[in-house]
Amino acid sequence: MGLSPFRRARSLPMQPSSNSNQPTGRRRSLKNRSVLFGLMAALFLFAVGCTKDGQSTWEAFGPVAQKQLDLFNVILWVMVAVFILVEGVLVYAIVRYRRRPGDAKPPQIHGNTTLEIVLTIIPTILVLALGIWSVFTLFEIDEPPTDGPTPLQVTVTGHQWWFEFEYPDAGNGKKIITANEMRIPVDRPIQISLESDDVIHSFWVPKLAGKLDMVPTHINKMWFQADSDKLKEDLPVTLYGQCAELCGLAHALMRFRVTVMEQADFDSWVAAYGAPPAISDKAKQGKQLFAANCTLCHTIDGPDDPALSASRLTGFLTGGDITPVPAPNLTDFRTRQTLAAGITDLTESNLRAWLHNPEDIKPGNYMSERAVLYQNGPANLTDDEIDSLIGYLLDLR
Repeated sequence: MGLSPFRRARSLPMQPSSNSNQPTGRRRSLKNRSVLFGLMAALFLFAVGCTKDGQSTWEAFGPVAQKQLDLFNVILWVMVAVFILVEGVLVYAIVRYRRRPGDAKPPQIHGNTTLEIVLTIIPTILVLALGIWSVFTLFEIDEPPTDGPTPLQVTVTGHQWWFEFEYPDAGNGKKIITANEMRIPVDRPIQISLESDDVIHSFWVPKLAGKLDMVPTHINKMWFQADSDKLKEDLPVTLYGQCAELCGLAHALMRFRVTVMEQADFDSWVAAYGAPPAISDKAKQGKQLFAANCTLCHTIDGPDDPALSASRLTGFLTGGDITPVPAPNLTDFRTRQTLAAGITDLTESNLRAWLHNPEDIKPGNYMSERAVLYQNGPANLTDDEIDSLIGYLLDLR
């Protein structure tokens, strides 16, 4: 009896078409390219993240940052060793004891009680040891040393989106308020009080200390110090900081700088702070424009008056289209290095672009939202008026 056509058809081997492997090959090629791209991207990010230029947690310029870095390095390499050991044993077991063709099903066992005890005790000892060291480190860096120079007191206030630095007594009883650029003397502890006027921010200068939150209605304290024997460059040295807590639209543009200088240079800066500027003829019109349009939010002649600061904060919290808001103190503006909370260098061309339309440089800033000059977008000023305003601002020494 012969086979039916259906059985004969089933018994014939299927002949793959010449194009049957092409989609699979393309998918495999795409997958390989994706994996290669991912590895290259990871390598690039690793290389960029490990650089010591700019902001870096791998380089410590003071005692607080050094203790934190030492603790981090030990924890990191202990975890690396644990990872290599565990994964190495796992890979060895997978390869050495993999099931081969013809092998019978291995016997099922409950486990090794001795091994389980050992593998419980060792991690417990590691966690306790690292935890105890972490606690001791926290106590060690809680307060500045008492056997050295008197700490310099600085109050740092976080705003959306810039930093304010207030020195209640920078020297000889002189009070200083500035913004986005903090100046400190080398080899002297800096005692910092952290505050916020609006939302939670986070103060972070990686080369001097770890980050600490700035919480509304609450004061957090920290300290750091820049040691001359750790700085590899001649003073003054500029270190970089930023807000490390998502705080709104311009969070990524909320930066600041810390300038480390000799005590004598710091004293000279303190003595010159707030001295009446020499106004050039070009800047006289700019002075009038500034007085008419900018003094609602900005101060230019020394520390802010507490009542005026409170009024600005109330206006900001109340809201409205045209109300005063806390804004950077512009006293000695000419001596600064940066503009718009550290995101661009202070040059005449950058200042012109900022005054023309700050929204182009720093989206979300309150000057372009609240100031009368910017209610319709770019500044309601002529080029000559902007030039005179630039001349005045750059005369503020």
